[in-house]
Amino acid sequence: MNALIILAHGSRRQESNEEVMKLSKEVKTLSDNDYDIIEYAYLELAEPNLLQCIDNVIDEGTSRITVFPYFLNSGNHVTRDIPTIIEAATARYPDCRFDISSFIGMHKDIPKLILELAIEQ
Repeated sequence: MNALIILAHGSRRQESNEEVMKLSKEVKTLSDNDYDIIEYAYLELAEPNLLQCIDNVIDEGTSRITVFPYFLNSGNHVTRDIPTIIEAATARYPDCRFDISSFIGMHKDIPKLILELAIEQ
């Protein structure tokens, strides 16, 4: 089985965390069976954290996990923290393949999206 984990920072503000939950459900609706499981996790301040989510999808029979960093910039979380967590998960689950996709801020259409949203206002 193939899983996608949408990884956000996490917030003390529950409404913000709920936006990530809603986003993951929308991605699941659009997925067209690219992934058997689509979940969300947080790095800080909310649960499930990334390791908890990895444990959960492994328990469901996943053998490949793609982590999608829902981050705009290549700060410490993207360049250091996420890879460190994935290294620990790889050691814990050597039979599972782990991939980290590019973070959302790297997408080529972000400049167009910024203009589109600004113009709508």
